[in-house]
Amino acid sequence: MKLEKLRALGMLLSALTLAAAGCGKKPQTSPPAPTNASAGGVEKIKQEAKDAVTATTGYLTQQKERLQKSLSDKMTDLTKQLSDLKAKSERTGDKARSEWTNALAALQQKKQLAADKLEQLKNSSSDKWQEFKAEVEAAVADLEKALKDPLARSKNDDKSSKQ
Repeated sequence: MKLEKLRALGMLLSALTLAAAGCGKKPQTSPPAPTNASAGGVEKIKQEAKDAVTATTGYLTQQKERLQKSLSDKMTDLTKQLSDLKAKSERTGDKARSEWTNALAALQQKKQLAADKLEQLKNSSSDKWQEFKAEVEAAVADLEKALKDPLARSKNDDKSSKQ
């Protein structure tokens, strides 16, 4: 029995010795995981980001130019309609001319507001133009709507004068 106790004690001492020896060692670590952020990788990512910004800026510039062209064309058409109304109003009687003068003055103000908003849009930078987009579209739509009644009335006046 003594022999068994001695062996057990010996095994215990061996285990403690091994454990104590292991405590002094640094734990074995695996080498750092390879990263894609090498110097060339970082430059590639930077270039891709610049390319994305350039592409986005180009797209926004195209969108702005298309909107400007569309609204400018619409303004040209509305200005022509306004001029036609003015010319027709000059051929009417005194009472009708007074009514037309008031209507045309209101239309002229709406036209000027729309033209001013369009100019703001044209002068805005490619990253700020969208702030003006809704305003200019609303101003042009307001002018367009305001012109419908006088245009219809003008056409009705033309029909009645031909009869």
